[in-house]
Amino acid sequence: MPLHRDSLPVIDSPNFQVVIPGQIVLGGLFPIHAAGNGTACGPIKAEQGLQRMVAMLFAVEDINRRREILPAASIGAQILDTCSVDSYALEQTLEFIRGAMSHGSGVECQDGSLATYKKQAVVAVIGPASSQVSVMVASMLQLFKIPQVSYSSTGAELSEKSRFPYFSRVVPPDNLQAKVMAWVIKELEWTYVHAIADTGSYGERGMDSFRAAATELGVCIDGDVHKIGRGWTSKNFKELIWRMTI
Repeated sequence: MPLHRDSLPVIDSPNFQVVIPGQIVLGGLFPIHAAGNGTACGPIKAEQGLQRMVAMLFAVEDINRRREILPAASIGAQILDTCSVDSYALEQTLEFIRGAMSHGSGVECQDGSLATYKKQAVVAVIGPASSQVSVMVASMLQLFKIPQVSYSSTGAELSEKSRFPYFSRVVPPDNLQAKVMAWVIKELEWTYVHAIADTGSYGERGMDSFRAAATELGVCIDGDVHKIGRGWTSKNFKELIWRMTI
């Protein structure tokens, strides 16, 4: 569906920002780019980044078109790129925070008036994708009581409401996925498996949950959990498979 002329996204380079004006602004964090080699941002991620961003733009446009949903208001968006790096995503999140800090805390101008930062605040943030990035972003957003809804972060630690009271998601956490994986292995009557985990919060904590579930079902896991990096090449994976077979 094409965007209306009055809500065309504005690309703010080099910060990879997409802005749609509206009375209620939603923030968006998507891995438009992969992590770079030596730089924050690498190549464009078409499926995991761009497609998800376009899905949010479509949802915003559809809600604004169907006036029966919000007849007296319009939805806007401010979408930023995480570049699949937690530290970079945290820097980008500051763009949302600046709107929440619209009034200076005790800071006065020369004329004696309170300092004001004129920027529309986001009411909630959609994303980000990975659990490791979400942990960083959630820690920042909760300081300003900004709700966050992730579309793919499954880390079990994000379920700790005492740590992340403003975080929610639309996918099951790792501990439930781990139980399903263990039951599938049990149904296949496998008794000994190798374990491979991605480095970071998502893979390592998920593997802890899988190991616990497998132990309960009597499934033996190879002593060493093989950890893989996001920048691995085909050569790295071939070498790992070779080590697993000897």
